[in-house]
Amino acid sequence: MDKSMKKIFLYITIAAFSLVGLNGCNDFGDMNVDPEHLSGGNLNYNLLFTGAQVQALGSDWDVWRNGVIYCSTMIQHTTSVGWTWNYCFYDYSEGYNAAFWEVYSSDNRGAIREIITIVNQWKDKEGFGNDYQIARIMKAYIFHRMTDLYGDIPYFEVGRLDEGIGYPKYDTQKAIYDDLLKELDEAQAAISGSSSQLGSADLYYGGDASKWKKLANSLMLRVAMRLSKVDQTTAKTYAAKALANGVFTSVDDNAMLVHTDGNATNDSAEPYGKIFGREDPATFFISETFMNILRGDLTNSADDDPRIALIGSICTDTTENPAEPYTSGAYVKGSADPALQKGLPVGYVRYRLSTAGADEDRNLADAPNPPSADKGYIYQYSMPSRYTYSDPVKGVTMLVTHAETQLLLAEAAVRGWVSGQANAYYEAGVQAAMEQFKFYSGASELYTQHLTAAAVSNYLTAHPLSGTDEEKYEQINTQYYITTFCDEYEAFANWRRSGYPALTPVKNSDYKGSRGALTFHSIDAIPRRFTYPSSEAQSNPKGYAEGLKGLTPATDRMSSRVWWDKE
Repeated sequence: MDKSMKKIFLYITIAAFSLVGLNGCNDFGDMNVDPEHLSGGNLNYNLLFTGAQVQALGSDWDVWRNGVIYCSTMIQHTTSVGWTWNYCFYDYSEGYNAAFWEVYSSDNRGAIREIITIVNQWKDKEGFGNDYQIARIMKAYIFHRMTDLYGDIPYFEVGRLDEGIGYPKYDTQKAIYDDLLKELDEAQAAISGSSSQLGSADLYYGGDASKWKKLANSLMLRVAMRLSKVDQTTAKTYAAKALANGVFTSVDDNAMLVHTDGNATNDSAEPYGKIFGREDPATFFISETFMNILRGDLTNSADDDPRIALIGSICTDTTENPAEPYTSGAYVKGSADPALQKGLPVGYVRYRLSTAGADEDRNLADAPNPPSADKGYIYQYSMPSRYTYSDPVKGVTMLVTHAETQLLLAEAAVRGWVSGQANAYYEAGVQAAMEQFKFYSGASELYTQHLTAAAVSNYLTAHPLSGTDEEKYEQINTQYYITTFCDEYEAFANWRRSGYPALTPVKNSDYKGSRGALTFHSIDAIPRRFTYPSSEAQSNPKGYAEGLKGLTPATDRMSSRVWWDKE
């Protein structure tokens, strides 16, 4: 582990130990910080900011459960054989639903606790003008993700324990969104120049405040576009404002963390890479749905997406053991040859026929050629590339990117909300989505070989933005779906907003019958959110009851819709 990754892990450890013990409750409703117990003399706030940045990316705890087992398989970026039996058919687990909430608000991690502490500390502090605005932007990112996944959440009263508010009320998602847009607009306007005292403690931009200004506006665009189904007036106003203020102009503006030399045994590793490459290897595969999108015209290989070689890899060498941990000498990355890549049909499941029987591979979705009982499917289907997404020690975590921003601008232009040509934004978005693979150092040879200027040009020629407005929305958001692979919370949110790509839910009466009636939510439709932790109903019953009112229907189910997810 090089010095930069050691520093990351050290920062997280210091930040965590600095906050543990501030109070004994790990519920969101009682995660407020008492400023009387913190001071510059006993806590390095720069290190705390670093900890908040890393925790905002997610950890293997929540990413494994909410990000991969749920989001990624629900929207069919990936699919699984082993986990299908448990949750990939939209089965309910209270603990798995709550994992993200707990990581963000618990005592021992707590990105929300950390960033609110920093905002309170740096507000009006001399010499920290830009740093305070940076913290506001980071706070907006964190709360934006939380409300997208759950709906109404505590927001305005969080961090006010000194005022006697022990259990903050739940605020409506509309009110939260209005404030997120206001905060981002105010923060970007208040940033002056590029100076910041954060320096290397800022893992995304090295303390360059001018980059944070662009991030604020690019995130503002994302927040605004999330309202396209429920409040087009506000969406149009802030989309145009974000563009006028100044969004990302190149992939070098991407908000991301490059894990230069992480350690797969701790939080310095890229979380998706840690899961795919070490914690749960040979379990998740590129789905046939996703691979078909990448293939385009299945009868013409020239129509293939050149990113296939960097999205999937297939382990054709059956002498290896792909279930070995990433750190094992037996680990082989497999072949990235695009011609060999194959998506696993959604619906395979591995289950026990009887209490005395052996585990057998069964295909309950009537897909052709069910996998063999000897796990031969491991060598037949593509896993998330072990050169890019499944590499925990050289991986990259993307938060907000130039590619996503350009694609959102393309949709906004089609809607007539911003100036500029939709075609130009669309092409710039696709080009940026391919160019950002240059940041994956473990795939440098593949990047040079497959993502040439000619390959990108040929792809855009074969996939122009054309047709009706609705067809353009589909093309734009399908590209968004591709480029947000392994940012599954964002991919899940934008899929709910846009409806693209069109996905066929997993439906299986045999599975339903074998598991019994699942009454907590529908298993016949892709879920729309995560449920609140059960502890919220006990520790903050009044707030919890208010939170339910913002859902449609007003029940705490995965099938209920959050405010902006209008049917």
